[in-house]
Amino acid sequence: MPTEGIYANVDGLAQFTRALARAGADGTKQEVKEANWAVADKLTQAAKEKAGGLSRQQRSASQSLRATKTQNYAAVRMGSARKPYTLGAEFGSKKLTRNGVIARGFRPWRGNQFDGWEGGAGYFLHPAIREKGPALLREYMDHIDRLMSEAFPE
Repeated sequence: MPTEGIYANVDGLAQFTRALARAGADGTKQEVKEANWAVADKLTQAAKEKAGGLSRQQRSASQSLRATKTQNYAAVRMGSARKPYTLGAEFGSKKLTRNGVIARGFRPWRGNQFDGWEGGAGYFLHPAIREKGPALLREYMDHIDRLMSEAFPE
């Protein structure tokens, strides 16, 4: 299970879900989809908890975090039209000007590149990924292994 950036790519997951479809295991396909979403949702909740101890702006921005799901992947999305400052709240700012005045409220820049599990980007989402990510991946893979053994007993 190699990781690229902050994404965990589960090798063979797409082929597994296609095999489930061919085997008529629609219930198991739904369980895979739910397992995908559960990981993203747990990560979202962890990020919101982490933001709870930060500034009012960061707590507000974290409320735009939401887990989304498809058959083959889940994602955490952030930001909205009502909270356009979410990326600034997560990553900070080098300099933000409005009409020539330096805008206040953002913390210092912390980058926006995930540098592995020991990296330092972000204030609430990325730290939650670093803290909870490895355990969530293990939990997810245990769930997928169980589903595979149920769907394809030897």
